Amino acid sequence: MGYDLAVWEGERPTGDKTAGQVFNDLRLIDAEVDQPPTERIAAYVAALLERWCDLTEDEDDASPWSTAR
Repeated sequence: MGYDLAVWEGERPTGDKTAGQVFNDLRLIDAEVDQPPTERIAAYVAALLERWCDLTEDEDDASPWSTAR
């Protein structure tokens, strides 16, 4: 099982349909747009990587990530 997780700063979407559109707009993995994360989101990612190491550094095969940064 897998899932995508999106984190953004801003106002909460008004409903599920709007949230789905925001999610689709944020899928920047394959995008050619270079949009750096906000400070809060960068700190969140850093905290996640403190808890679960980056996939490229995972020697014990314990990382929950499916792709590296």
